[in-house]
Amino acid sequence: MSENQKKNYVGRIVDWNKQAPIRAAKVTFDHNDGTSIVSYTDLEGIYRFSAKPDSNGVIQGQITVEANGYQTYKTSMKLSEDNKDFGDITIVQGSSKTDTENIEHISSASNKPDNTNKTDNTNKPDNENKPDNTNKSNSTNRTNTEIDKLVPILIALMVTFFTFTTFAIVSAMRKERLNRRDNYINFHQLPINQVKLRSNVKG
Repeated sequence: MSENQKKNYVGRIVDWNKQAPIRAAKVTFDHNDGTSIVSYTDLEGIYRFSAKPDSNGVIQGQITVEANGYQTYKTSMKLSEDNKDFGDITIVQGSSKTDTENIEHISSASNKPDNTNKTDNTNKPDNENKPDNTNKSNSTNRTNTEIDKLVPILIALMVTFFTFTTFAIVSAMRKERLNRRDNYINFHQLPINQVKLRSNVKG
């Protein structure tokens, strides 16, 4: 192999929680020979770069992954001559805290690289690295508690309003009946009074 010959290498960046590819992530490969290569992931989270392996066909260096809204991730990589796939690197959402791990990919000519050669984070993020859903849960619980407190108040207001409305309607109906009764009595009493007055005048 010519010392100046380069090989094409690929890998993929994946969201730890969603298990979905991350696009536009910045991937920097710091080769052991001192060179640095920068690549960006595509829509499928795949990055590609060309680098020159050593005289044994082995490429070794450090990969740094930076993505908006995710923790910076660093890992040491080593691929044999027959392996050109860095595999999946999973990163977690959060602050810029750096997560580092060492990974070595070695394969022989008789054993072709398979899924076991893909990068797998041996140091899986624990609960501290996962997005904190506690605040969301607490906020939801507070909201539900406030709603539960407001329900009896609303019911009491509705009952009070209904009671006053009913009382007002009943009172209005009673007044209307009394007015009608008084009008009826006055209407029928007027002629009788007039007749009595006339009789008294004649007498």
